[in-house]
Amino acid sequence: MSNSTTAVPAVNPAAAKVTEVTTLILDAGKAASTMLSCCKDAAKLAAKQLDATLAMAPRIAQVTALYAEEFKTAGHNVKSLFVDALTLHAAEQCPISIETIGTDGKKVETQTTAGKAVELPKHAMREAAKQVREVHGMGRKRAEKPVVNPTALPAPDMTPMIKTETDRFSEWLDQSESFITDSVFHAKIVAHFITLGFSLNKAVKGRKIVGV
Repeated sequence: MSNSTTAVPAVNPAAAKVTEVTTLILDAGKAASTMLSCCKDAAKLAAKQLDATLAMAPRIAQVTALYAEEFKTAGHNVKSLFVDALTLHAAEQCPISIETIGTDGKKVETQTTAGKAVELPKHAMREAAKQVREVHGMGRKRAEKPVVNPTALPAPDMTPMIKTETDRFSEWLDQSESFITDSVFHAKIVAHFITLGFSLNKAVKGRKIVGV
């Protein structure tokens, strides 16, 4: 049986690392960490501009809109992280339940608040923000299907279909082969035609029937 797992080739000991590649990889890791940290710091400062008299959704949207131009330059990921952090600040006392990795390496459920969840790692912080949105009914709403008014639909045609003599004959003709070739019905059909004064015989193969 073949193993579907792709084997990782051993590192060539003679190959040397390219310094520029190493630098760029490490810089990328630092940049990701720095971006999250900056977004959290920005949200913490912007939280002071939140209007507590507004409902949760417009409260957050108002401050986010204030920095719309900056987000256009910084990119969607920056805006998304900023909004998540700002959401947690806006509902800082909201209870949150987050799964974290314990000292034994296993997942444990941690109870905390939205305000404290801002300091969690990115994925945990985003999950906390998602919970806040669900609590406050800020989740994405599915597009509702339009309700069709039954009275607006055309009334079904209730006119009874009257079969003509030709219709009935055509139906019988279409089904006749299955009956005439059946061992039980064939004998009955032959007997019935004899009582009517007709002889029913199987045509010779290849013989052309005139009038059909």
